[in-house]
Amino acid sequence: MEIKTIRTIDYYLGNFLIAILKPVVILFGILLRRDHSLELKKSITILKLLGGGSLVIAFPALLGLRKKRPDLLINLVTMEGITPFARSLNIFDNIIEIDASGLFKFFRSSLRACITIFRNDTIIDLEVYSRLSTVFSALSCARNRIGFYLEEAFWRRRLHTHLIYFNRFSGSYYFYDKIFQLFSVSPCSAVDCKEHLSRFLPETERTGKYRICIGHACSSLSLERMLDAGQWEKVFLSRIDKSFETEVIFLGTKRDSGLASEITERLSPDFINIKFINLCGRTDLHKSLSILSSSNEFWGIDSSLLHYARLFKIKSVSYWGPTDPGTLLREIPGLEEEINYCRIPCSPCIHVTETPPCMGDNICIQNLFTDKKRDWIGLVI
Repeated sequence: MEIKTIRTIDYYLGNFLIAILKPVVILFGILLRRDHSLELKKSITILKLLGGGSLVIAFPALLGLRKKRPDLLINLVTMEGITPFARSLNIFDNIIEIDASGLFKFFRSSLRACITIFRNDTIIDLEVYSRLSTVFSALSCARNRIGFYLEEAFWRRRLHTHLIYFNRFSGSYYFYDKIFQLFSVSPCSAVDCKEHLSRFLPETERTGKYRICIGHACSSLSLERMLDAGQWEKVFLSRIDKSFETEVIFLGTKRDSGLASEITERLSPDFINIKFINLCGRTDLHKSLSILSSSNEFWGIDSSLLHYARLFKIKSVSYWGPTDPGTLLREIPGLEEEINYCRIPCSPCIHVTETPPCMGDNICIQNLFTDKKRDWIGLVI
């Protein structure tokens, strides 16, 4: 199913189920009088359905949990597409997938996942906007059900036993950290994160050339984050001398290969000393991270690869538009990075509005590459 379909199901079905469940949960809460003290027992379940990048942003806190309680059984419930990111972190003992390839499979796998973690002691819901994640948490009958609330909390109150305020205009990592601090867990340093990630990566052959990795693509959650081939051409023309010898590696999925090829075709005639390598769809995430960890620089947009590169403390150049870098980039001491962001009145829009006001015409990205800045016009939908 497409992200838009999943969101529609989440909104309508989620609201319906919350209306039914809430009185029942409140009643059982009064009758059972369970102990909701915040202590970690034998197992815990993390719920993160979408956003591989968000999982990487939460990684320092997750690693802190693993180091504090190496004996703790840590489960993750997630969508199938996020599993490679989860495995790359080497934190979770069990990864329980929800299959969103079809409506029937979605409900069947969700039910199976709920049965698998039924009455798990603690569940941490890292989904900020999902209603069905709240329903899932309640149906798990976990002793402690911890999650976030935004401007309003009434639809999650009592379904979760503990709620943390999430300010979407502040750093998301603050709030991921805060949830785990409830259990006296502190996030690990960038040095610890890099050491942990690198320990599980295979060695990558080096050609001896200066290596730049490119993260030009992102998930379908918001394609407005992406630069087109012409904009990438301007990036290269402004950053690399044509006589400089280097290798440029494009990383991504098979779906991202077409844009990488288009960028390469535009650049090859001018940059004859650059060896362009398109690995999109030709390596899995594990191998891609190994290549990334051995690179000299990373250039990319707001995507999971950027967050990995920063944890590896690789010199990073990033381009932002519909998301605000201040809400996603944790400060990492000693990291050399350049952040390109031109704020306009409608930015950030991702996670703030259902439909981007530009209707896909990402003015915020375009303004990074022109002297004549375009004004924002609030379009009527």
